[in-house]
Amino acid sequence: MMSKQPRAVLIGLYVLLALQLTGTVIFVGELWSEVLGLRAWTVPFEWQEAIQIFASIALVLGTIAGIGFMRFSQAAMRRMATQIEAVSGQFHDHVRKQFAQWGFSRSEEAVAIYAMKGFSNAEIAEFRGTTAATVKSQMNAVYRKAGLSNRQQLISFLVEELLDNVSETAD
Repeated sequence: MMSKQPRAVLIGLYVLLALQLTGTVIFVGELWSEVLGLRAWTVPFEWQEAIQIFASIALVLGTIAGIGFMRFSQAAMRRMATQIEAVSGQFHDHVRKQFAQWGFSRSEEAVAIYAMKGFSNAEIAEFRGTTAATVKSQMNAVYRKAGLSNRQQLISFLVEELLDNVSETAD
C-alpha cells in the first residue's frame, strides 16, 4: 500500500504532465495551423502571446514532471530490490531451517538445492563429482525424510511455507 506522501507526489506529477500535454497540443496546433494555413480566423496578438507563454510554462513543468517520474521510479525500484533481497535471504534461511528439521545431511542439502534449481540427476552428479545413481539415492532420502514424492512437491512445500510465514508476520 502506498503512503499518502508518495501518492500526493504522483498526483502532482500527473497534473504537471497533463499541463504539459495541454501546452503541447496548443503549441503544436497553433504552430501547424499557422504554417499550413489551416486557420481561417486571426488570433489577436495578445492571445497568441498568452497561448505561447502558457504552452512554454506547461512544457517546462512537464519536463520537471518527467524528471520527477524518473526519480520516483528509481526510488521505487531501489525499494523493490531491497525487498527482493530481504525475501531472498528469508527464503535461504527458511530452506536451511526446514532442511535441518528434516534431518538432511550436507550432501542431501546440496543435492536438494541443485534439484530445486532445476538440474537433472546427471547434471548434479557431474557438479558434485559423483554418479547419477548416488544422486538418485540421495534424492530418494530427501523425499523420504521430507515426506514428499518429487521435486515439484519439495519446491512447492518450501515456497508455500515461506509465504505462510511471511503473511503471518505481515498480519
